[in-house]
Amino acid sequence: MLKIRTLLTLGLLLLAPVLVRAAQAAPDPGAAAEMVGTWRLSPVQDGETAAGPGAIRLELRLDDQGKGKLGGTAILPIQGGEKRWPIVDAAFDGKTFSFKVDNGESLLAGKMERVDGKFEGRWISGDGEEGGRLTMTRADQ
Repeated sequence: MLKIRTLLTLGLLLLAPVLVRAAQAAPDPGAAAEMVGTWRLSPVQDGETAAGPGAIRLELRLDDQGKGKLGGTAILPIQGGEKRWPIVDAAFDGKTFSFKVDNGESLLAGKMERVDGKFEGRWISGDGEEGGRLTMTRADQ
């Protein structure tokens, strides 16, 4: 009996770190739904001031297959219209929002943390040659 108890205790001790890591890594299932809507994304390239293309509109939605995966469109204002780029690999765990935008030439990756009701972070180009700061707020704020 002591041998079985010892083996069970040992097994639990070995399994505990795995269970803790799994619980910490599990995203909040309602977190993605919290991001649905229209956002104002303001990128600033390193070495530049806030002037540039202006705010980019992000329209985030959940996939229509019921999997709760975030996706959407980045809408960039340009003279005489707009450019629309798909958002891929978007994820939100309740604190960190990460995503990629496919501009047709490369993937631009962004990662931001929620700070005082808005998001702040960085973006980087697919080749790693360009990057900068990002801020994001709800479009209706």
